[in-house]
Amino acid sequence: MTTLLVLISVIASLIASAILLDDYVLEREHRAVQNKIKNVARMVAKDTRVIDKVEGSPSDATIQNYANKVMNATGVSFVVVLDNELTRKSHPDESVIGGTFSNIEDASRSLNGTEHYSRHIGILGEGTRFFTPIWNDEGEQIGIVCVGYVQQTINDELWNARKNLYVGLGVGLLVGIIGALYLARYLKKVLLGLEPKQIVAHMKEKEIIIDSVSEAIIAVSPKRKVLLQNVNFNKLLNKTEVATKAISNGYLNDTLFSLIFDDVFKTEKPIANRVTVINHYEFIVNVQLIYIDKSIYGVVATLYDQSELQHLIRELSGTEQYIDSLRAQNHKFMNQLHTILGLIELEKYEDVHHFVRVLNHNYHREMGFVTDKIKSSAIAGFLLGKTSELDEQGVTLIIDEDSYFPAIKIGDMLHDLLLSMGILIDNAKEAVLNNSKKQVTLFLKYDEAEEVIMFEVQDTGSGIEKHVLPKIFERGYSTKGENRGYGLDAIQSIVKQYHGLVDVQAKTGRGSTFRIEFPFKWRNKNDESNDR
Repeated sequence: MTTLLVLISVIASLIASAILLDDYVLEREHRAVQNKIKNVARMVAKDTRVIDKVEGSPSDATIQNYANKVMNATGVSFVVVLDNELTRKSHPDESVIGGTFSNIEDASRSLNGTEHYSRHIGILGEGTRFFTPIWNDEGEQIGIVCVGYVQQTINDELWNARKNLYVGLGVGLLVGIIGALYLARYLKKVLLGLEPKQIVAHMKEKEIIIDSVSEAIIAVSPKRKVLLQNVNFNKLLNKTEVATKAISNGYLNDTLFSLIFDDVFKTEKPIANRVTVINHYEFIVNVQLIYIDKSIYGVVATLYDQSELQHLIRELSGTEQYIDSLRAQNHKFMNQLHTILGLIELEKYEDVHHFVRVLNHNYHREMGFVTDKIKSSAIAGFLLGKTSELDEQGVTLIIDEDSYFPAIKIGDMLHDLLLSMGILIDNAKEAVLNNSKKQVTLFLKYDEAEEVIMFEVQDTGSGIEKHVLPKIFERGYSTKGENRGYGLDAIQSIVKQYHGLVDVQAKTGRGSTFRIEFPFKWRNKNDESNDR
């Protein structure tokens, strides 16, 4: 089978080369034919014997004798000299001399002093020809020269060129087959030194590595020798600033080896979704063992940057908050419409008027207070929505009267700021639902002197117990049930991203206060008018 594959490869390569070379030879010969007839035609057009006699009698044999000499010397099929009336002054068939050129339309194209190629059927058969004008000493056109090859002659030239090519390819094919047979025998000899199970094990090793790839990948032997690594692994280590010393002379350094692979070799069990910290960066690591002949051959590890998962969690959390806010506002709006509809059906028109005035007053009172304190329309709209949402659930959201946020553009930080406030407000709402006093207070301000965005969320809930406080920012940790505990982890990720601060003050039975600060440098105070 190996011999057959090698032979097929050699023959296929030679056939492909033959096709490419054949096309090249054909193209080259066509160009050579065109260049030859062009050069011959221009030479004849400049000869004084042709210039002096082209306007003379067709019976003068001077031009015909010269044309025959040119054909014999150059090997072209025909040299036809025409005057401006397109009357032949020379031709391989002397019986047509003095007659008009067979294709008047084709020849007439050069009566305006231009040159051109053409391929037509003439007296001698199909051929390729070139037309060029004849000029006298005064610069006037006095005739045309047509030089060309009949197709049979061109075919003969092409066959002569191809014949040498095919002979060379035949010799190359013979040498290639002999070499292929020798190479195949050598490969067979080499492969016989390897057991089939080992070949299969190598294939399984590659399959396991490929199947495990997600982002960064590295495979090592029990002796720390690097079996495989991809480009993303180097990029990931560059992010942690340990790439230059991670691998030396093909071996993984002791620190990384112990950090990622020690437990696997000790327990001989794979690792799934373990959080590993490398130079203050968190990665999710999966490690799979590689077996050959029932013994451990090595391990392959895939590493994911946890920041991407945290970003996804933040996006999902933000979407959930937006949906809850819209649902609450929709519910409140429907209740108000039902109330108005009921009053109309009861024909209590004065009550309808009074109810609508109350709604309008409350709406403008709430909106006026928020928009007076919060100049950013996106944040103001968010807080109005949250106020309605909490009000629907019986919780009062109070915006501290000392709050103030100017109409400044904070770019991508806006989404993370709203997400952080939304998470803390929702957590505070859940904390007060079972209390008699259901109140959440928000303080938001941009401190121009300190160049920092700060906000606080305070609730009247039952607070946080001391033994729980250190764990509240751990991903997945929650005292509220399963599939919770991702909100505060997302906030911690956001705070780290912007190099901010987060502070928690909580006492059992006295509520909780979360304070967050984001450094932000506003360009200048005059930008407020431009950012509105």
